Order: sequence, then structure tokens, then C-alpha cells
Amino acid sequence: MKHLCLLVCMACMSWSHAQITFKPCTESGTGGNGSLQAECAVWQQPLDRSDTNSDSLELFVVKLASTALHPAKDAFTIINGGPGGSSVNMLVDLAGAFTAITRERDVIVIDQRGTGRSSPLTCPGITDEVDAPDTQKIIELTKACLSELPFDPRYFSTTVAVNDLEALRATLGYDQLTIYGVSYGTRVAMQYMRMFPNATRAVIIDGVVPPSQVLGGQIAMHSQNALDSVFKRCAADSNCAENFPTLREDFNQLAQRLKQDPPRLHLQHPVTGEPSELELTYGHLSVWIRFSLYAIETTALIPLIIHQAVHENNYLPIAANSLRMLHDITTALNYGMHNAVVCTEDSPFFSTQPVDLNALDETYLGRGFYETIQTMCSVWPAGVIDAHMKKSLTSDIPTLVLSGELDPITPPAWGMAVMPGLSNAKHVIAPGQGHGTIGRGCIPKLVLDFVESADVASVDDTCTQHLAPYPFFINLMGPSP
Repeated sequence: MKHLCLLVCMACMSWSHAQITFKPCTESGTGGNGSLQAECAVWQQPLDRSDTNSDSLELFVVKLASTALHPAKDAFTIINGGPGGSSVNMLVDLAGAFTAITRERDVIVIDQRGTGRSSPLTCPGITDEVDAPDTQKIIELTKACLSELPFDPRYFSTTVAVNDLEALRATLGYDQLTIYGVSYGTRVAMQYMRMFPNATRAVIIDGVVPPSQVLGGQIAMHSQNALDSVFKRCAADSNCAENFPTLREDFNQLAQRLKQDPPRLHLQHPVTGEPSELELTYGHLSVWIRFSLYAIETTALIPLIIHQAVHENNYLPIAANSLRMLHDITTALNYGMHNAVVCTEDSPFFSTQPVDLNALDETYLGRGFYETIQTMCSVWPAGVIDAHMKKSLTSDIPTLVLSGELDPITPPAWGMAVMPGLSNAKHVIAPGQGHGTIGRGCIPKLVLDFVESADVASVDDTCTQHLAPYPFFINLMGPSP
């Protein structure tokens, strides 16, 4: 598929300065949880900035005004991951970490186009399958999604989103932006650094995806490494080892059992409360394991839940947790936007970073995830991408790099990988933590201090040494005292 070149159209600059009128609003977080008083606006921008006759789309912007008498001339913004997550929802979810920033500067957050309330691109059918569908069905589902999208997905890539962010900065009159990005959001943040260095004051990247990295086969490998670390940590922990002495063997036995003879269960749906009947397959097990590894609290439950399934035939915890996680993921991510990014910025580059399919077969996720992306992107159109986007980033902009020691998808090695090109950066690895560290221990205070100083030399991360993984649950009452 041919990539579109990024074109700069001076005639389109009038779009960038379309008026933004903020009004008081109350925003909720992911799944409707939480609330935050803010100012909100709907901003009209062109679908295609290179076309003077382009259709418009709506972008949703939220502002937390600074409490300072004389606010800083830069604004702080956050960029969610996924791809496909709402940055506004994340602002509400993590308000405790971000609202303190208003003591010196405004916080301005835009839902990236295709996510949240910014002209969302959804693909409900693609996310309904817990077990990997066959190739033909993937193609059918993908084509069905494309036929129902309200906009051309070629204009929902990182490159286009970065131009939206720069247009927003210019329209609101801020000299610069200070940016926090997590997971895929680190790709967006670093692309903004690359394209608009003079407009970038400082950057925090949390759970780093290096620009040159192609997301695909490594997902299964990294997740397997994280699961192996659970087995090893349990074996090294006297309480866990005593209660679950054959954890790795139990997991393998459970996997075979669910592949060969999946049980039928009757349960209340963990989200709706409705009576449900479920055939518990290996797909449910892999979904539960994969997303449990993201957070230290859910990781702590893995040995106990595996043990209960194998030795007590209690499959309800796996069923309930997998159903809840599937619901949370499908409601939190807009998969049309996710596909637009992956099929522009990852799948077309698979050949540059070959994957050992036999090695993938040895992981609990297998090769299905990788091959599903390939199949889906064979019919999904690749979109706008900057010619330099996949090259390593070189920058002297103050940058705080954050990694979770036990991150199952963006490991610390990826944070280390970007450091050679960042001459003014500090890498902080949070001991025992998973994916996304912004809400952990003293990390919010480190981020606040860095945002206010924009000086990596002043970041004292010794407080992070008090962080540790959550202790394993021994029974339903919790960890051992």
C-alpha cells in the first residue's frame, strides 16, 4: 500500500486559527467513572490539511485553567496510549497526578482525532472475538468496519494528530507545550518533538515506544517474559512457593485443559450483572493473563487464580476477569483509530524487523496476534506518515523517561533505547512496577517537579527505590501478613 506524503498547505492555515470557545463542563473518566470540573470546547478542523476543500471534523478539547496569578506561557498536555485511548478520560482518571500542575500553568488536553469525543472511529465487530478468527473472517470484519467509518481513516495517523496539537497550541497562543505521553502516546510526543522542536519546552515519556520500533511480534515475546517473571518471583517468594509450588506446570496444564475441553459456566456478567452462559476457552485465559500483567495489583492474583482453576476446578475468577477486561478494553479504545495507526506506522514495516514465528509459537499468546495485524492491514489503507517518523530521534529538549521494571509491553530496554539520541534526558526505572508509572508512589511528585523546572539534573529519583511489586495473594483474604 502506498503511503501518502505529508503536505504542508499554507491555504489551510486559516483552519488552525478557527475560534475555540470554552464553556464550563463536568467530565467523567474511563467507563464513566470519576468526575472533573473543567472547561470544554468542540473545535472544527480539516480532515485533510493538504486540501483547501477538505471536509471538517470535530475535535474535543478540555482546559484546566491555572490558579496562578501570572500563569506560565507554556501549557501542559497529556497524550494517552492504545492507540485509541481518550486523553480526556485519562486526565480524569489520573486527576490526582495532573491537577497539581495548574498551580503554575494551564493544562490543555485534546482527544486525539478518532478517539473519545473527537470524531471517534469505532470497529465493534473486530473486538467481539476472544479467540483469533480465521483469515477470511478477519478480512470480512475489517472490510465491514471500513464501510461504516464516518471518515477516511488515512487521516487519523500520528503525523496528522501531531499537526492538530501544534495547531491547537498556536490557536490558543501558548509559546510552547510541555508534554506527557504514555505507551503509544510516547510515539506521538516524540514525533511532536521532532516536527516542532521550538514549540516543545519539555517532555515526559512513560512506557516508551521508540520511534524506530515496529509494534507487532514483540508484544507476545514481552508478555511471555513478564509471565515468566511471575513464575520466577513466586518460586523465590517463600509464601508463594509454599502455596503454589507447581505454578508454571499448573499454568501449562490449565492451558491444555481449556484448549481441549473448555468448560461451560453459568455466571453473572461482572459488568452488567446479567445472568450469562460462557464457554471458557483458551482465548479467555490469554486475555486475562495479558491484561493482568499490566498492573501490579492484578498481577498479584495470577498464582492464586491459576491454582484455583487447576486444583479446585474454580474457573469463575478467570471468566469474570476476562469478561471485565474485554469490556473495559473495547469501551476504552476506539479500534478504527487503532487500526489506522497500526496499519500506517507498524504493519508496513514488519519486513524491516523480521519476527521468528517459531519463537512466537512458544509464547502463551502465540503468533495469532501478529498474523491478525498482518491480515487486517492487508485490506486497511495506510495513511499519512512523515518521511522521518521511523528514524531514531535526536533532541536536546529536556526529557524525563519513565519505565516500569516489570512492564509487559514496553520494557525498560525500550526506554534505554531512546537515551543515546536524547542529550538532555534522565531515565527513571520504577522498581517492581508495570505499564505506566505516572500514578505510582512518588512518581507524580517527580513529574510535577520536572514540569515546573524543565531541568533533568534537578530530578531526584531516590524515592522510587521504595517502590516494589504488590505481594502475591495467598488466598482470597490477600497476601500473607
